[in-house]
Amino acid sequence: IAVKSIHRKRMPVTEVKSGQTASFSLKKIKRSQIRKGMVMVSPTVNPECCFEFEGEILVLHHPTTISARYQAMVHCGSIRQTASIIRMSADCLRTGDKAQVLFRFVKNPEFLKVGQKLVFREGRTKAVGNVTRIIGYTPPTPAQLKAKLTNKPLQTRGEGRKRGSGGAGNSNSGPATA
Repeated sequence: IAVKSIHRKRMPVTEVKSGQTASFSLKKIKRSQIRKGMVMVSPTVNPECCFEFEGEILVLHHPTTISARYQAMVHCGSIRQTASIIRMSADCLRTGDKAQVLFRFVKNPEFLKVGQKLVFREGRTKAVGNVTRIIGYTPPTPAQLKAKLTNKPLQTRGEGRKRGSGGAGNSNSGPATA
């Protein structure tokens, strides 16, 4: 990736170090290919994105109870996305409770690392915690995406259409008469 310019805190700079937040003007990259919060990582790090991750959270304030399927905004480093609670180590959480929680991002997979701090909030609800486990995500292949869009099972090589069943492909079917 070729970089045209780098800005840190709205000032042009010549370099940024690991862990710093900056804005990059990139060559040959369309605006639609990137979004806020994305990170630039060396391929030697072997980055993996995830939709699901586990975290240990402490509920600082919540007016009622938090249970599975609860959705709130997760802030973790440069990430800011709604996540849903899939399961918890407790049946429900109230103010002051601590639990191991499995989260799932609602829109896009994100790059997380174990040990990152997170804030979980929605309205007056606030919770803090750490990422304890990453559940890797493998994007679907173009063939899998096409099969999903057409709602047809994915055919493997050598499995063609079966003939002789008398279905819609029958050549002598005409209009029905009464």
